[in-house]
Amino acid sequence: MTASEELAELLETRHATAEPTIPSPAVAESVAAHLGEIRAAAPPAAEGGGDEPALDWATEAIEETPVSMAISGPAYADNPIWYVNDAFEMLTGYDEGDVLGENLRLLQGETTDADAVADLREAIDIWAAAVVELDNYRADGSRFRNRVAIAPIPDETGTISNWVGLQEVVDNA
Repeated sequence: MTASEELAELLETRHATAEPTIPSPAVAESVAAHLGEIRAAAPPAAEGGGDEPALDWATEAIEETPVSMAISGPAYADNPIWYVNDAFEMLTGYDEGDVLGENLRLLQGETTDADAVADLREAIDIWAAAVVELDNYRADGSRFRNRVAIAPIPDETGTISNWVGLQEVVDNA
């Protein structure tokens, strides 16, 4: 089974339960590890990098997963969004072209919990996975409560060059 197929099975199986799809940092790390394997198997020209928000290694499994997914570029460059899947577009109302190069902070608003945001920032600062619940806002301004999981995506050498963010609705507030 390929890493892409394993990722699809993991997310589809978890999404089909009554439990949260990404309940813990360990599950987020597992998703990130699969993404790292997918990237490693992609042709070198597909790796993107630098300031180029390209993600040609996205597979059908990534695109069609029922879980909202965003992949960002390097943390040192403020984690610009390099890719979002269809579920992200449906959840947030933002088209991929509207968010490429932006930071996921664009989803935050008036009632976004500062402590949860601080937990995410700390995780990024120490290169660790994290899961929080917070309010975010869609492109139309409507609020929704969601579980957000982030995890660093390691390459074949263990170097972190990308992050994955996963979201699932907890309440449409």
